[in-house]
Amino acid sequence: MNEEFDGEVKLSFISRDGKTVAKDTYHTGNSRLSGNIPTTGDIPYYFLITTGGGYVEGEKYLQNISLDDNTHAILTTQAPNYVYKCENNILTTQDDIINVGKNSTLEFYADETIPYRYAYYRQTNKVNLKKGARLILTDGLTSGWSPDEKPFQYREVGIKTEVSIEDKLIYNDFLLVNPEIEKMRELGFFEDKNTFNSVLIIDENSSEELIDELRKYMDSIDTDAIYGISLLESNGLIFRLMGDSAHENRRVMWKFINYYRENIWKEAPINLRKNDHLEVHN
Repeated sequence: MNEEFDGEVKLSFISRDGKTVAKDTYHTGNSRLSGNIPTTGDIPYYFLITTGGGYVEGEKYLQNISLDDNTHAILTTQAPNYVYKCENNILTTQDDIINVGKNSTLEFYADETIPYRYAYYRQTNKVNLKKGARLILTDGLTSGWSPDEKPFQYREVGIKTEVSIEDKLIYNDFLLVNPEIEKMRELGFFEDKNTFNSVLIIDENSSEELIDELRKYMDSIDTDAIYGISLLESNGLIFRLMGDSAHENRRVMWKFINYYRENIWKEAPINLRKNDHLEVHN
């Protein structure tokens, strides 16, 4: 085990006889991996699991994921990243390093981060894609429960995602919030909402026409969540939504994802068969 980290995962996939199979399934410390879950046909599907129920002050986690050329894998987390109080102002971190080979597809449905009172946390997702690779990557931020039932009592949270194609940076997003000095409910922050989610899709076939199609579909869904869809400067799009309910955000987010999989990628709708999470401030 690399003693620098409290939990570490190394998961890689290769193509064998025309099918994607896992090659490395290394995990240590507080990190675990499920076995392959046979509900997605020939596409391998794994859960990333953190034991202990959440991160505590000063812990460091590393997830290293790679797909060889012409492969397709689906990953998800077992539960949100619960980050507990950091009373000594010591940072808790998670670093994800993701490499996706030529003409490969990674679907990584990470649950949101839920920081509790006094949490101090940084998460970095660094993604490198080869030509023709596709990606769906989710993340989010939800205010955790506190004894006085007031939201946004964490210290500071930063979630940074960088995506490069053939070493050229195409997407650089850094969500950094500090409720101790910022008015979280105001315009430009959470705008009177509690929960934020995003779906990043990297697909070289993205276009304004596709964005119009997705907006038309999403406008047909009845929801109180507010959302937007934007085309990246190249090779992708981003769907962001904010709402009062983490459950409702997930419902809307999965409408979007499954529409994309079924109508654009011609894949069957996906059901990760996960229990919904109740420990959020709604």
